[in-house]
Amino acid sequence: MANVELAVKPSREEKRFLMEAALLMRDANRLDEAKTMFEGIIPLVEDKHLPIIGIGTIHFAKGEFDDAVEQFEKATEIDPTCAIAYAHLGEALAFSKHLDEAELALQKATELDPAGDNGGEMARTIQKFLAYGLL
Repeated sequence: MANVELAVKPSREEKRFLMEAALLMRDANRLDEAKTMFEGIIPLVEDKHLPIIGIGTIHFAKGEFDDAVEQFEKATEIDPTCAIAYAHLGEALAFSKHLDEAELALQKATELDPAGDNGGEMARTIQKFLAYGLL
């Protein structure tokens, strides 16, 4: 993505509002509108991996697991310390039946977030489902 100088510089609160609005759109199953919002947020925020994770969750919700994996991998490349990105990546890999890769991503999430505050607990839950053969 090219660096573009924006004419408008949204405040931190405005950026947070946009992210929350995109998440609400996603949760209301207005997936196409939410994806458009997340895509529009990317050039506005410093933590570009966050709206990319949002796009990945939309692909996941649509059952587009390979596209979800692509977005979550992009998020982990941008921020290799983001446990939630690895947890989502592991989940999408599990649903696309790449179980060995899923386990690696989930393990990475739990290593990055052993307390389980930011993806580690999600990863541990998915690992349990895998261990029980539920995914």
